[in-house]
Amino acid sequence: MQGEDPKLKAVKHYLAQENWMQHGCIIFSQYYDTAAWVAENLAALFPEQLVGLYAGAGKSALFRGPEDRNSAERQTLKKMVEDQAIKIMVATDAACEGLNLQRLGTLINVDLPWNPTRLEQRIGRIKRFGQTRPNVDMLNLVYQDTVDENIYERLSERMKDRFDLFGSLPDTIEDEWIEAIETLDEKLDEYINAQKRVNGFDIRYNTNLDAEEDEWRNCARVLSRRSIDTLMRNGW
Repeated sequence: MQGEDPKLKAVKHYLAQENWMQHGCIIFSQYYDTAAWVAENLAALFPEQLVGLYAGAGKSALFRGPEDRNSAERQTLKKMVEDQAIKIMVATDAACEGLNLQRLGTLINVDLPWNPTRLEQRIGRIKRFGQTRPNVDMLNLVYQDTVDENIYERLSERMKDRFDLFGSLPDTIEDEWIEAIETLDEKLDEYINAQKRVNGFDIRYNTNLDAEEDEWRNCARVLSRRSIDTLMRNGW
């Protein structure tokens, strides 16, 4: 319809035309007001579907059509997803940790935090043991010609080539990095190159470690999962 928000239009398209609803979909926003607005609109667009709103304590709800909204406990919503009674779940980042929603097979981010780790936590809600799809689909939405679009284009370019590096992107994007795209590119490359010189634990928990220190951590060979299991079971 005329004047429809482009992000909502995209969500509607993927749910209905790309059959994401069939697989079940979780839709994330970092803002409660946005999440509630999306849930209300989807309840109106798909009145035959139950729509869950998973948010902070006392703010979660269940929609049955555009005029029927009721408060719901988060555990109730989780159980309904497990029972496949809910195919559409809208959530704030209250659902980012400690919540298993692997019955849903797709994910849409209607907005993106400047924190790559948060995005990993979001996809981790459905990409986990018990997921029946061999691959899960994720859609990230940003408005054209905005700072967000430029930032995530740069992040995507680096993730494409370095996705298998543990901690290859910073946990947060510093505000001063975003003065210009050239500055962001330079800072990201500096960060990534520095991480290559230290091991995984240092990357994740001690970004200030001198890469020349503690050479004893370097491994002479890669252990298989079975070898690690045998090694860890031996007494010290």
